[in-house]
Amino acid sequence: MGARSSLLAGHGDDFAWSLFDAAPDAIILVADSGEIAFANEAAGQMFGCPVEDLLRLSVEDLVPAPLRQVHSVRRRDYEEHPRVRQMGSGLELSAVRPDGTEFPVEISLSPMDLSGARFTVAAVRDITERVRAEAAYMESQEALRRAEMRTAVVEDRDRIARDLHDTVIQRLFGAGLSLQAAASMTEGALRDRLEAVVGDLDEMIFDLRTTIFSLQGTRTLAGGLRGELLDAATEAGLASGLDVRVQFDGPIESLDDRVAPHLLPVLREALANVAKHAQATRARVSVVVDADVALVVADDGIGAPDEVFGGSGLSNLAARAEELGGTSSLVPGPDGGSVLEWRVPRT
Repeated sequence: MGARSSLLAGHGDDFAWSLFDAAPDAIILVADSGEIAFANEAAGQMFGCPVEDLLRLSVEDLVPAPLRQVHSVRRRDYEEHPRVRQMGSGLELSAVRPDGTEFPVEISLSPMDLSGARFTVAAVRDITERVRAEAAYMESQEALRRAEMRTAVVEDRDRIARDLHDTVIQRLFGAGLSLQAAASMTEGALRDRLEAVVGDLDEMIFDLRTTIFSLQGTRTLAGGLRGELLDAATEAGLASGLDVRVQFDGPIESLDDRVAPHLLPVLREALANVAKHAQATRARVSVVVDADVALVVADDGIGAPDEVFGGSGLSNLAARAEELGGTSSLVPGPDGGSVLEWRVPRT
């Protein structure tokens, strides 16, 4: 029993019940039978109904349906060993409104004796906002962790890229110069063999430079698929010395997962073929989205040698197009060079 000073003299027993209504949390008085004997105004507001409606319910009606039987057993256990405690310590508790909506809660229990009748006082607090805040905090922490991991990966990739550029490429380049010098002093089959090896080294250096730019990460010039295509074109130009320009026409970002994932590897393969075989200085890329999706790469080189038409790169492009019900072709350009057109249905 608490104590009151003379300041409360004359307020009678109604004072105690007034305290329940003044409480910021929902206060529910539950009889041994599980029936709700009292609910304060905060309880009505929390459960979204008049307090009179709560008095017609059992406390189990405020528990999510799958947990009502378990709650009934635990309520009887509490009645046999009543004490002040927090309900479900360490568990995530939920309550349910009469309209069926669930919300997270914290519940504290206290036994109460009124003229020999035993009751349980349940103080219920809606913690929806706190749960949302905690979820947002955890999400921000996870985002920070992922950002830190990405930073570590980028730093490691930059280190590898520097090592490749400063050590591996320079040694390959030096080996190529030595072989070129040796080839100039020989004749016949040996000279041809040395020149072929020099050609292989040149392609290896090109592939390594492309890898280096990939390791160093892209600089997103625009968002989404458009930005990825622009980055790929920029990297290919930097790696090969080509002047690469890209033009877009149509709703590029509207492409679905059926076509969009193919465009980036198709563009990279097409520009790699130009860099390796066309002896071009310039490449013009256009990506057009209409009834079809067309990716066209035109260069100012010498045209495609016969062996390239049967090469694996062009075969891969054709296979991708056929998979989507489209076509891939490489033809001479109207003013020289060559034009690759990769075209597939939009849907």
